[in-house]
Amino acid sequence: MRGGAKLETRGADRVIRQRIQSLAGVTLTVGIHRGKMNEGMDVATYAAWNNFGTKNAMGWELIPARPFMTYSSDYIAEWMKTAAYRELISDVIQGRITVQQAIVRIGTKAVQTTRQTIKTKSLYKPNTPETIARKKGKSTPLVNDGVMGNTVSYKVG
Repeated sequence: MRGGAKLETRGADRVIRQRIQSLAGVTLTVGIHRGKMNEGMDVATYAAWNNFGTKNAMGWELIPARPFMTYSSDYIAEWMKTAAYRELISDVIQGRITVQQAIVRIGTKAVQTTRQTIKTKSLYKPNTPETIARKKGKSTPLVNDGVMGNTVSYKVG
C-alpha cells in the first residue's frame, strides 16, 4: 500500500539557513572604546588602568585591579544561556525580527549589564582614605561622575 504526505517547504528551509548564517557572521564588542576624552585623558586608558590595576616601578600598587569587564563579560555570558536570549535568536530565525534588530537588543543589554557592573560597589575594594582625600572625595570605586559608565558602548564588526 502506498501513501504518505509530502511536506512542501517552498524554500522555507533555504530562508532559515540564510537567517542562521547571517547570525553566524556577527561580531559584537562591548566596552569602553578609544576616543572619548575626559580631562585630557582617553577614558579607555583610564578604564584599563582600573580594570587591570597599576603598579609603579617598585611594584607598589597604585590602582587596585577592579576587573569590571571580566565580571561584566561573565554576566553577559550567563544571560546568553537564558530563555530570553534563545527566544531572541529564535525570533531572527523565524523572521519576526531582523538580524540588525537582534544586534541592537543584544548590544543594548550588554551595555546595560556593563554599566550596572561598574556601579555595583560591593564587587570592588573601597578606595583608600588617601584616594578619597586626594581625588574623589568619596569611597565609591569606579564611579567617577559616571564618566566610565556613560562611555560604555557596543560596536558591530
